[in-house]
Amino acid sequence: KREEAATGSPRYLEVHAVLDKALYDHMGADKAAVTEKMVQLFSYVNSMFARLNLTVVLTSLEFWSERDKIPTTGGAEELLQRFLQWKNTHRVLRLQDITFLFVYREQPRYVGASSASRLCHKNLAGGVAVYRGTMTLETFSVVLAQLLGLSLGIGYDDSRSCRCAGATCVMQSNAARLTGAKTFSSCSIRDFQRFLASGEGQCLWNRPTMDISYRAPVCGNKVVEAGEACDCGSTEECKRDPCCTVGCKAKKGVECLSGPCCWRCRFLRRGTLCRSSPEDECELKEYCNGTSGQCTPNFWVMDGHPCNRRSAFCYQGVCQMADKQCQKVFGKGAKNGPLACYEEINGRRDRMGHCGSNQSGYQSCAWQDLRCGKLICEYPSHKPFTKEKAAVVYARVQNALCVTLDYLKPPAERDPMLVNDGTVCGDHMICMNQKCVPAAVLNYRCEIKTKCHNHGVCNNKGLCHCHPGWKPPSCLERANTMGGSSESLFRAGTKAVLRNWLLLSFCLFLPVLLGAAILVLWQRTWCR
Repeated sequence: KREEAATGSPRYLEVHAVLDKALYDHMGADKAAVTEKMVQLFSYVNSMFARLNLTVVLTSLEFWSERDKIPTTGGAEELLQRFLQWKNTHRVLRLQDITFLFVYREQPRYVGASSASRLCHKNLAGGVAVYRGTMTLETFSVVLAQLLGLSLGIGYDDSRSCRCAGATCVMQSNAARLTGAKTFSSCSIRDFQRFLASGEGQCLWNRPTMDISYRAPVCGNKVVEAGEACDCGSTEECKRDPCCTVGCKAKKGVECLSGPCCWRCRFLRRGTLCRSSPEDECELKEYCNGTSGQCTPNFWVMDGHPCNRRSAFCYQGVCQMADKQCQKVFGKGAKNGPLACYEEINGRRDRMGHCGSNQSGYQSCAWQDLRCGKLICEYPSHKPFTKEKAAVVYARVQNALCVTLDYLKPPAERDPMLVNDGTVCGDHMICMNQKCVPAAVLNYRCEIKTKCHNHGVCNNKGLCHCHPGWKPPSCLERANTMGGSSESLFRAGTKAVLRNWLLLSFCLFLPVLLGAAILVLWQRTWCR
C-alpha cells in the first residue's frame, strides 16, 4: 500500500446554474423541458472532465422566467462583475463551489468570462457563459468546459505544445467550432495538478449529497442522494467502478467509497499520511485512522508561533508573510514593497490604495497601519503584468518599481489585494482587520520547553504535536514514530511495528511453549 493517500481520488465540482429570461424562453419556456436540456448539457461536460477524474455536478438550477434580476447587457467582464456582486448578496439554498449565469445572444461578441483560478474562493467563484442563437447543446458544453477549466487554473493550449490523444483539445480556443471528440490535453492535466498542489482545490474534495426535499432521488446521475450509498452513473461507468453497483449500492466487501483515506474501496492503514503542506511550516501532518475514508480533523501550529526563522508568525495554518503573498500574485522574484511605496499608494484613500472599505466607501490608513492596507509589492519584471483580469497600478518610488492590483469591485465587497491577517507590520506587531496591532492578540500560550519538552510544537487545540522520534502526548519519551499528536494519530515507524508484532507473537506463544514443556516432563515422570 502507498504511504500517502491517493492523489487520483475522485473530486466533485458543484455548480449552481442561472438562466436569464432570454435563454429560458429560447429553450422553450417550460421548466421540465429546460431542466432536461441542462442535465444533458452537464452530461456532455462530464464526458470531457472524466480524464481529470472530476465530476461536474449540477446541484441547483435557477430560471429567471419572469424578468432578469440584473441587467445582462455590456461586456463579458462587466457582466461577470455585476453577476458576482448579485450572487454574493443573494445566497442560494443549495451549497455550490461555483455559480454560472447562462445568457442568450443572437450575435454575441464574446463567449463568456470566469474568475481564473478562483474556484474555492466563494465570493470570487463565478462565470458567465453565452449561448449563441445557432448553437447546439454539445457546442455550448465546450464553451462551458473551457470556462470551468479557467476557474480550475487550466490555461488555453494555443501557444503550447500539448497532446490530446487523437481528439480536439478542450482548451484549444477554437474547439467549440470543431467537430469530433474533445479531451483535456497533457498541458491541461499539468495545469490542474499544479492547481491542486497549490492547495486551491480544497472545495473539490467534498462529495455532494442531495436533500430529499429538494427533488426525488435518481440513481444514475452521479450524485449521492437519499437512500443511495453511491452513484457511479451509467451502466458502462458502473462496470468500471470497483466500489459501486448500477443500483447505487456498495459492492460486497467494500469498506469505503471515497475520501483521501480510501483506496480501491478499502481503508488505508492507520497512520497513512493524508494531509500535509511541505510548503508551509505552520501546517501539520495528519494521518488516516484505519476505520474511515476521511482524513482526521485538520490541525495546524498554534496561532502566534514564530516561523520563517522567527521573522513571522503562524496564523490559521499559514506562515503569514507579505513576500509570499506578493509571489503568489506576481510570481517568483516579487517581494513586499518598501514603506515608501505603502506611503505613496495607501495614503490615497481611493480604490487604488486604502485600508479596507465598507458601505460608506474606502477607509483611510493611519500611518502605523499603512502596511496593513492594500498589498504593495516590488515588481521583479520589466514586462507589463497581464496574468490577472484587473487594473494594474505601478509606482516608481526611490528606485523601486512597486505594483498592486484593482479588481474593480464595489467598496462594499472585500478587496482581494488586502494584506493578510497575521502578517508582520512592525516589531512584535501584526496586521489584523487592516490595523497594525500587538502580536499578543493572537493569544499564543505554548511553553514548548515545559509542555512539549522542546521536542514538538503546540497545535491549534493546545496539544503537543511531537517531532519525528518523540511520542505524544508530551514528547518526553523517545519512540520510533513519525511524530504527531494524540489526536492526529501519530504513526509508528516500520521498526516499531515489527517490534510490536514480535512482542505480541512472543506473548501469545510463550504460554503455549511452557504448557507443552510441562506436559512432556509430566509424561516422562509418569512413564517412570
